[in-house]
Amino acid sequence: MMRRTLLSRRAARGVGILFFLAVFVGLQLRAEEPTPSKAIYNTFSDEEEMATGRKAAEETEKQMPILDAPLLTRSLNDVGQKVAQASRRPRLQYSFKIVNTDSVNAFSLPGGYVYVHRGILDFVLNESELAGVLAHEVGHVVAYHSMNDVARRALVDRGIYEGKKAGLLSDQQVTDMMERYGGPILLFVDRKFNREEESEADMFGFYNAIRAGYDPQGLIATLGRLSKFTGNPTLVEGLLMNHPLPRERVQALREELKQNPPPTGLEKDSLAFRAAKLGMKSLPPAPPPLPKKPTQ
Repeated sequence: MMRRTLLSRRAARGVGILFFLAVFVGLQLRAEEPTPSKAIYNTFSDEEEMATGRKAAEETEKQMPILDAPLLTRSLNDVGQKVAQASRRPRLQYSFKIVNTDSVNAFSLPGGYVYVHRGILDFVLNESELAGVLAHEVGHVVAYHSMNDVARRALVDRGIYEGKKAGLLSDQQVTDMMERYGGPILLFVDRKFNREEESEADMFGFYNAIRAGYDPQGLIATLGRLSKFTGNPTLVEGLLMNHPLPRERVQALREELKQNPPPTGLEKDSLAFRAAKLGMKSLPPAPPPLPKKPTQ
């Protein structure tokens, strides 16, 4: 009897170990939200990041036309704040504004400054799609993508200073390098994120939207429609050229949705969003885009 009990205990223990391993392997196979992590060389505090973003926002708004439409901006900000407060970095002071241009684009600055081009508001079909776009841009902030870039460039600047001090660089070389690496438009607005950064922002956006109460299908649907416009780069200039490979990103998000299905009843649209879309029709046309400066 004792021997049978001992064998039973051993068998139960073995089954328990196998169950644990099965669960562990299963968890490992399931995709999950990435963890925000600074690059090792990024030593900036949140306060310093917000100050950097604030300065970049001031310079950006001097160079890009910001839409003066308080009700529409408030509607955008309401959706953006819901997504931002549901993100992994809710303590930042997020701001959401509209650039008065018909191009389809969006970008974020360090510290939580997010801008959407007016063309995005025309392009999205419901509030969950807008939330998906904003959640993606917040995802770049959450992942420190732009601020890691600032830190990298700070190292470059330090190298320039040391090189100049040692007489290894001329004044003209220093000027050329600072022009190449300086300015918020070049550094943040026109910067192309790499594939890993885009995938990471997508995943942060996916979970940001869910926690904010939005259907993540909104982000997937927006990217899916964008992927069909590769033959018309002027229509989706920003989100296809600065945010590459939309088909692969859609596939990855659909797989994430399959592995980690969200709760039911998430919001897809609202009367406030539909009213904002209707109000856009009464606005004067957006001015023609400014000519791009030649790249160096």
